[in-house]
Amino acid sequence: PLLLRPALEERLSRAEDPFSSSPLSALPVVWACSDFVAEACLRDASLLPWLGAERRLLEGVTEESLKADLASGLDPAGDDAHFMDELRRFRRRQLVRIAWRDLAGLADVETVLAELSLLADVCIRAACMRAGAALAARHGIPVGADDTPLELMVLGMGKLGGGELNFSSDIDLVFLFPEHGETRGARPLEHEEYFARLGRRVAQLLGTVTAEGFVYRVDLRLRPFGDSGPAIVSFDAFEDYLQQHGRDWERYAYVKARPVHGAESFDELYRNVLRPFVYRRYLDFSVFESLREMKDLIAREVERRELRDNVKLGPGGIREIEFIVQAFQLIRGGGKPALQTRRLLEALPLLAGQKLLPQSAVEELGDSYRFLRRVENRLQERNDEQTHELPQGETGRVRLALAMVRPTGTRSPQSWIVTVSA
Repeated sequence: PLLLRPALEERLSRAEDPFSSSPLSALPVVWACSDFVAEACLRDASLLPWLGAERRLLEGVTEESLKADLASGLDPAGDDAHFMDELRRFRRRQLVRIAWRDLAGLADVETVLAELSLLADVCIRAACMRAGAALAARHGIPVGADDTPLELMVLGMGKLGGGELNFSSDIDLVFLFPEHGETRGARPLEHEEYFARLGRRVAQLLGTVTAEGFVYRVDLRLRPFGDSGPAIVSFDAFEDYLQQHGRDWERYAYVKARPVHGAESFDELYRNVLRPFVYRRYLDFSVFESLREMKDLIAREVERRELRDNVKLGPGGIREIEFIVQAFQLIRGGGKPALQTRRLLEALPLLAGQKLLPQSAVEELGDSYRFLRRVENRLQERNDEQTHELPQGETGRVRLALAMVRPTGTRSPQSWIVTVSA
């Protein structure tokens, strides 16, 4: 950042709004705030021209545009190594675009979180399609009792499930398959083995580190029985587990569950299995003690690990806001179906509408949540690193301060320098 400061000061001295002429004119600020973006642009000479073309920095993306961008680099005859490298290049290219729009003030926090989640969805589905095609060619396709082809169901959990993923997050997934049987092919496999292989391969395609890096770290610990359980279970086994062994913290977790792949079967599973497990029909007083224990556990962990500068886990951090909202969803969601939403920023305003929290408290929580999520992304955009700790050194704090300044036409260039130097 010190090497870039002269260029930054010179750029700011020439424009009332440093980003007024072109989104690419934000380069000094964006590079000063993000080593990840700077290194990606230096590594790939085509990246800056790509960013500047077709209003990519000025407009959002759709699932179709992301899929088209990924397909443009894929060779249909390429092997898995080619697919993995291109998927990683695609992910890096899109993360640079998202970080640039974020740091340049071209997208609000809700848009950034939604695009990060959509990017993960597209990558996961591409990995599922790739792994499924390879297995089907060898063992045939799995079909149900009615001869309908069966798909792997991938549930996105946590912030991915809520469509509010952060910049350098792990992805929490649960793998399920619809029913038992045997594939139809020259070398048939039992469905359980077929889908277990499919799930493992999806995790490998996403998580294996190559010369191009990785796509996502995949966390499967929220599955039934956690690390000690099978990597994938059938719908029936999943239902039995939730009925016999499901705990209140799992009810809390499954508030966010969303089908990322294999969504065709999800509505029935949600209606018959997940919703009755998560949301009790009447006001749920039984969960109060479990919520108290969960909150005490969080507080003890914060104290033990000295997480006071952690924007996610520290006092007043992101997790505490999530806890407030999801606790109300668990307690009241059964009788108030409007609260049965995965997105925190959709559920939070409803707490005022349902007279569960004062309007002033809801507004304060919403503002705090948006601010903390912006800080979280700015911290992670620096090095594409999963961190939530505020920087301790002066240089790191100056960079974070610069990253948090929202450019506007009314802010004078001199005030930028004063702000980040203070």
